[in-house]
Amino acid sequence: KEEEEYQAMKAMFVSEDAGSVEDEIAKESQGLLGEFVDFIKRKKVVLLEELGTEFNIKTAAAIQRLNDLEQMGWISGVTDDRGKFIYVSEEEMKAVAKFIRQRGRVSIAEIAEN
Repeated sequence: KEEEEYQAMKAMFVSEDAGSVEDEIAKESQGLLGEFVDFIKRKKVVLLEELGTEFNIKTAAAIQRLNDLEQMGWISGVTDDRGKFIYVSEEEMKAVAKFIRQRGRVSIAEIAEN
């Protein structure tokens, strides 16, 4: 009888979203990753330390996340020797490639001017 009562009570508390905790964590992680990418795209030039601070992660973790996102094709850019990541959009890369093809050999200053 106790087992029947337990089963009846258990039936009242059936969770319709089985596995929802994992789904919520995945959605939250995806949202944070999206925020990370949007932050970089919006700022265009971001200090790696600032990136870590903004998302409450260590600078090394921010660098690793940047590298992973670049490998996955989510973002593209360059890291300079002063600890800055410079986001370069796909359109900008195509424009630079076109400029180099048209002019041939160019300096970085010429690319920056155009």
